[in-house]
Amino acid sequence: MSCPRFVPAWALSLCIFFQGAAIAQTNTGQISGTVKDTSGAVVPGAAVTATHGETRLESKTTTDNSGRYLIINLPIGTYSVTVEANGFRKAEQTGLAVDNAARVTADFKLEVGTVTETMTVTEVVGETVNTVSGELRHTIDSEQVNDLALNGRNYIELITLIPGVAVTSLDQMAMTTGLSVSNQSINGNRTDTNHMTVDGASNLVSGSNTSQINNVGVDFIQQVSVQTSSFSAEYGRNSGSNINVATKSGTAQFHGSLFETIRNDALDANAYFAAVKPELRFNDYGWSIGGPVAVGPIKKGKLFFFEGEEWKKIRRTSNPSRQTIPAPAEMNGDFSDRSTTVYYPGTKTPIPNKIVPSSLITPDGKAVMNVYSAMSKLASVYSPTPTGNNATYQMPNPFDYREDLFKIDYRLSETHAFYFRYIHDAYNIIDPFSTFASSPLPTDPTLRSRPGWNPQLGWIWTISPTLLNDARFNIAYNGQKITMYGDTWQRSSYGFQYPLIYGGIGEYPTGIPNVAVSGFASFYGPYNSYQKSGPTNMAVVDNLTWIHGQHMIKFGGTAVRDRLDQNGQAPYLGNIAFNNTSANNMTTGSALADTIMGQYYTYTEAAYDPWGRFRYSLFDAYVQDSYKVTRSLSLDIGLRYSHYIPTYTTANNMANFVPALYNPATAVSMTAAGLIVPGSGNPYDGLIRAGNGIPASEAGRVPNANSQAVLAVPAGAPRGLYPVQEQ
Repeated sequence: MSCPRFVPAWALSLCIFFQGAAIAQTNTGQISGTVKDTSGAVVPGAAVTATHGETRLESKTTTDNSGRYLIINLPIGTYSVTVEANGFRKAEQTGLAVDNAARVTADFKLEVGTVTETMTVTEVVGETVNTVSGELRHTIDSEQVNDLALNGRNYIELITLIPGVAVTSLDQMAMTTGLSVSNQSINGNRTDTNHMTVDGASNLVSGSNTSQINNVGVDFIQQVSVQTSSFSAEYGRNSGSNINVATKSGTAQFHGSLFETIRNDALDANAYFAAVKPELRFNDYGWSIGGPVAVGPIKKGKLFFFEGEEWKKIRRTSNPSRQTIPAPAEMNGDFSDRSTTVYYPGTKTPIPNKIVPSSLITPDGKAVMNVYSAMSKLASVYSPTPTGNNATYQMPNPFDYREDLFKIDYRLSETHAFYFRYIHDAYNIIDPFSTFASSPLPTDPTLRSRPGWNPQLGWIWTISPTLLNDARFNIAYNGQKITMYGDTWQRSSYGFQYPLIYGGIGEYPTGIPNVAVSGFASFYGPYNSYQKSGPTNMAVVDNLTWIHGQHMIKFGGTAVRDRLDQNGQAPYLGNIAFNNTSANNMTTGSALADTIMGQYYTYTEAAYDPWGRFRYSLFDAYVQDSYKVTRSLSLDIGLRYSHYIPTYTTANNMANFVPALYNPATAVSMTAAGLIVPGSGNPYDGLIRAGNGIPASEAGRVPNANSQAVLAVPAGAPRGLYPVQEQ
């Protein structure tokens, strides 16, 4: 059954501002202006040419009856603009900086003369204050990107230069090793609402919406553009800021670079809680080259290339982590140094001298203590006393990264221009406390391997001087695999003997359980540390711009198909909690004594680690009109439509609790200890499964597809769990 959800999001914006219009987020900008003579009379029909300073590619137009001109879709860079008209001297302005989505104004006053005479104005700078649109946009140019000191060599750090940005974490290196983008709150928005793009294409992992698919090296970036508010109708997907990275292109001359950045702990101060100064060896090195290409019939000045490679090698220890673990005597059942009275389980009879008899120590209770004993040997500092925060950990945390980038720009003719850009990066990092589970103790170190690919093809078609189409196709793929590292996660290392109810159906059936002991550091096993995921985002984008009189009308649309296959990280190895709460009627009065005697408070175990093949589609369309009412007044009117299909799984292996379906009359009964009375009521009351059941073609991916427990949950919910909605 397929029951997609249609969520049209209508956005109507009306902005009144001066002299300008909006430009699509495609690494382009515009130059506009008015041409007059020295008396102030407009000059219609004047030929206007904008020439890119590095590639020497030209874009041409003519002034209208009001002496106005507009040249759109100019690749970012520095331009010179010339104006020629019969009876007047040729006029030129140079040094016009066109940034991503910039609206540069270049007005001209022509002097009477011949076109063989030229009047040139040099060193014209880009506008520092945007006076031609209502949006707020900030650009970090290539000089800032290359020259500013970035301790993690990560362009995300540059966003802190923008007004209104609040940094939520000072650990900039973590953004480099984890590709996170959830470190900045811009204009008070949540950190997960910013939209990240590269050359106008989405660069966010849809599963988390807070990490990048590719982290473009700072030496391959032309500029970073941040739009913080008052967006045009063409911008959507996320409610926060739009952050776009424009990659470098080749130029008319060959340029290359060799670079290396070095950081070393010999130059660092010690961390406050560190037992020893944290180790840091950071080497970031690589090369780049770009220039023109002349091959066969392709003449010089038509084809340009840029490519580069970058490597990052980081050898460091993790940030100091202080944890509380038992003293050696306690690991053997001697709690005499504690003030808490220790009772025989389920009684109020004290155990003499608080020393647990060996006959009451269970094999699995001893196994938990063996884990703590092994972890005490891995601590940088360990105080063998019954005190808090008696262990400090600083574990090796090495990181290896490589990125390859290639871009080619081809101007086939005056009307057709193409580009192809390819990014591939990959890294391996050993996380001593696991990648996402964040174990307090290093029982589940993981090796995170994360390759990413991002090819993009673009085509700009100048249909006529007043009609231009910009299309692109992009595929962004990230194949992440997080596997266990070392052997500290093995049951056999510590002597666990309890049988698993369902046999441990998962990637690591011999792993230790997750264990939580009240008042002491928890430790984790492989079940929620191992992860395999492969998000793929495919997008087709098309924008059509029509200049009609005083109107610049844009139509555009986006179609996105997103796929994510990922395991569910269910507790198939068991999740055990020890707590001396009064709700535990077998407690000894001490959570640690409960542990060694096997008096657990709760135990949960999953039948297997489920696999989800998640899918969703997104369709957007917009139309906007930038209407220049007068020389100093413009209206920007836009309408946007979004159609979202909720995320579903191909196997329909999802369920949800719906309050409207819950029937109190059929609810289960509970004991005073919070346990279900066997045979009372319906344990699945209020639950509903997605779709009409698990398709036969997917049954092999769902081991319990035909089990009584699964079939007892009613089916029939929309495939994505949400009904059709209109808004």
